[in-house]
Amino acid sequence: MKSYQRKVGLLDLLTSSILDKEGTMRHLLVERPYPPYIISSCLALFSVLVLPSLIYQYQNELPTPEGGLIYALLTTLAISFVFFVISTTIMLRILGISAAIIKVIAAIMYSLVAAIPIMLGYYIANYAINGELTILSFLCTGQISEGDWLTGLFPLLIYTAMALGFLVFVGAIRAIGKTPTITAYLLALLCIPLLIGSFIVGITCAEALYPDTSLRIGTFFSSLFEVS
Repeated sequence: MKSYQRKVGLLDLLTSSILDKEGTMRHLLVERPYPPYIISSCLALFSVLVLPSLIYQYQNELPTPEGGLIYALLTTLAISFVFFVISTTIMLRILGISAAIIKVIAAIMYSLVAAIPIMLGYYIANYAINGELTILSFLCTGQISEGDWLTGLFPLLIYTAMALGFLVFVGAIRAIGKTPTITAYLLALLCIPLLIGSFIVGITCAEALYPDTSLRIGTFFSSLFEVS
């Protein structure tokens, strides 16, 4: 007999991955035959984190960055994701956790999903306070409007999303490896250097395909943490 009463839906994943991380990850990664919602999670992330900026850019007829920056950025993220999945899977197996690669992919995607409700809440607050989504203007132009204190708090939102994503990832590691909580935390911490290394590989490959973009990509990501 299964240990859960009903299947967790995608909407449940958006909240329960934060409110009940371990239970949700155990259900999705262990109790289900295959990890669900991987593609839908990816589409949800794109719809919330990327699509609004693209729509804003189109509606306001903002110029597209030259030099293939957008393609270089997408290439960096894609290659970084692939290398992070592979390196994490290898590390877990070296440490005695035989995790299927699909479960590692799912664990990473579920961790990223934790950012969705936070970003949606930020959009609502941004519109309620400023009467428009000024955060989209910042993301598209890099400029912050004078007196827009809420956009100035955007780095805090990123750090919060990263912290929650890390906790979800810990829950996923514990579910996959059936490890004690402290061991799951240590394993998750070991994945941080792998993530950094994967990003370096990604940005290096993007630079080879789209010359003179690595510095601009680095500037883009650093600007998200240094709103001024």
